[in-house]
Amino acid sequence: MICTHCHAENRIEAKFCDECGARLELACASCGEPNRPGAKFCGNCGREIARLSPQEPATPLEGPVPRDYTPKHLAKKILDARETLERERKQVTVLFADIRGSTKLVEGRDPEEAQKLIDPVLQVMMSAVHRYEGTVNQVLGDGIMALFGAPLAHEDHALRACYAALAMQEEMRRYRDGSGQTDDQQLQIGIGLNSGEVVVRSIDNDLNFDFSAIGQTTHLAAGMQQTAGSSIIRITAATLRQVAGFLQVKAPAGTPVKGIGKPVEAYELVGATAARTRMHAAAIRGLTPFVGRAAELENFHNLIEQAANGRGQVLAMIGEPGVGKSRLVHELKRSRLPSDWLVLEGASVSYGKATLYFPLVQLLRGYLGITDGEDRDAIERKTVARILSLDEVLVDGIAPVLTLLDALPDFSKNPSPSSLSFLQERPAVLGEIRKFINMEARQRRRQTFESLKRMIIRESQKQPLLLVFEDLQWTDEETQAFLDHLVESLPMARILLVVNYRPGYAHRWADRTYYTQLRVQPLHAAVTADLLQ
Repeated sequence: MICTHCHAENRIEAKFCDECGARLELACASCGEPNRPGAKFCGNCGREIARLSPQEPATPLEGPVPRDYTPKHLAKKILDARETLERERKQVTVLFADIRGSTKLVEGRDPEEAQKLIDPVLQVMMSAVHRYEGTVNQVLGDGIMALFGAPLAHEDHALRACYAALAMQEEMRRYRDGSGQTDDQQLQIGIGLNSGEVVVRSIDNDLNFDFSAIGQTTHLAAGMQQTAGSSIIRITAATLRQVAGFLQVKAPAGTPVKGIGKPVEAYELVGATAARTRMHAAAIRGLTPFVGRAAELENFHNLIEQAANGRGQVLAMIGEPGVGKSRLVHELKRSRLPSDWLVLEGASVSYGKATLYFPLVQLLRGYLGITDGEDRDAIERKTVARILSLDEVLVDGIAPVLTLLDALPDFSKNPSPSSLSFLQERPAVLGEIRKFINMEARQRRRQTFESLKRMIIRESQKQPLLLVFEDLQWTDEETQAFLDHLVESLPMARILLVVNYRPGYAHRWADRTYYTQLRVQPLHAAVTADLLQ
């Protein structure tokens, strides 16, 4: 039986947790009501409580089975690869999250009313986990336990888990704002993470999976969550080592964890850095001198000259992981580009396929000067000001851009007073927003593609543009469709589109006369010796 307080595993017949001393309760599979371990029937709904034999794993019974809440695309991946996933040792990051003060929150409330408070928060937690392809393997009353890296293996499991934790806290802030609560009122969550090894023993058809943690992998994650304050994310040094350069943390502190003799080195996760790829993170730490690649640089300069004269070009770089594609792009835009060019970037990431338009959102945020933490009103004002200053004819593109940035006013829920006042002073903008909202989905998609393309081409008339889209092997289908749409209009624009990807990715541009493909090979021996020196 899993203790709902410290998440330690106990004997089936135990009445109190042998780790923290809390009274153990068995949740009814029908209504979720906690019952004493020896109960045969639920004290709330009267149904028989399912019993576990001593040989069966002590899996919590509360809530729906994972198959019910796991997105279909993730469920299919897991079941399709089940045979290869089982019995493997995997590096993972374990995440625990729960609602702070939930007992006091639901005290005296009707069970259905209490559930209406808890369920939206659990949904926020699970949605954040699934966004980064983690697996919620336990729903523990007022919280969850999730794994990143198992059963699906990911080399960046720690980073995915940290981004999911940050997304949970951000969504909780939005949820509190929408319900009229402040940061110091109710409905706050604490999150803990730790990285280590597990072995996946079995996976059933409902996506319940049995695993063994090696060492203190799970115990330390639970300890981080127990010591995390309201709206705090606490991570271990083992997790931080894998995400250095990508995330901002506060100085370490010795944190006591039950069952461990000495305090554990723990950090508070406070936010993400601007880095979204390993190349960005490496650049923050400092790079080695750039060597070789003379042929690639010559090709780039030729294409820059053609694009600057109004003959737009596409440069595609293909290479195996780690061969130097991102470093080459970094050097091209940093020191090999004329000063009058504007660089707009939209990198794909390994967890981005499930998030439509992910690279385009990053490109737009950079173009509009939007920083992390800005509210909807600020995003709205920056977007309107930038697009109208570019060309007032582009007013119909404001609504699609605000939609991608998740800042489109929702008139069904009454926009904020400052937002509504700002829009009422601009009736043309307000009219286009209402028109866009009333379009069918297919029309909105077409309008989005066309508006983004017009905005980019209009900007290229003011100054040449270098558009960079990295790691296209991870791009989502909507971003891919937009690039296909944009490429058709490049020949008459002052734009150089630079993309890179791994072998195996395919696109439809190879037959264009303005398309150039470079295969990035490993450095030859003499240049490698220079690099090592």
